[in-house]
Amino acid sequence: MAAEKPVQPLLPVAGKLYAVLLGTAMILLTTTVPYLTLLNVFLFAGIFLAGVVALHQTIMRFQVTLTFREAFVLGCMAGFAGGVVSEGITFLLMELFHYRPGTESLSLVIDWALEMAKGRPELQEQVQALVAAEKLALAPVSLSFVEILMNMAFSGVFYAPIAGIGGAYAVRRLKRQAARG
Repeated sequence: MAAEKPVQPLLPVAGKLYAVLLGTAMILLTTTVPYLTLLNVFLFAGIFLAGVVALHQTIMRFQVTLTFREAFVLGCMAGFAGGVVSEGITFLLMELFHYRPGTESLSLVIDWALEMAKGRPELQEQVQALVAAEKLALAPVSLSFVEILMNMAFSGVFYAPIAGIGGAYAVRRLKRQAARG
């Protein structure tokens, strides 16, 4: 008689919703909260961490085993939702409070680049390009409804695979921990 494979419990809809909402909340925090936006300067680490934490917490809370593919898809869903919500909140912050998330982080990076470029004339052209980018980032923006929707779609599509990779990494890490005992 062949050994039967144990049936693994599937992640319920509530678990999927939990993962997406947690990932969305973390993406929202890392893309709108002053100085926390600095996480995303480093290869979108805040988006990646949102996928890692969302899937890790979901797996631990619902005690399920997910494949890399399932975790990637769930992370992608969280990343897409996070990108869409983040752009919507960013638009509201710009319209209601004239605050553009990330500008203080950009200023910190530019100040750091200016400090590093002192006495190095070969870097002056790049630093001037950064200063020009800062002026452009601080300029008032008026967006049409279609532009807002395009920004939401672009951010969602861009954040999805990053958070998905984070979700797959969470599964990899948990499987390694389980193998160690």
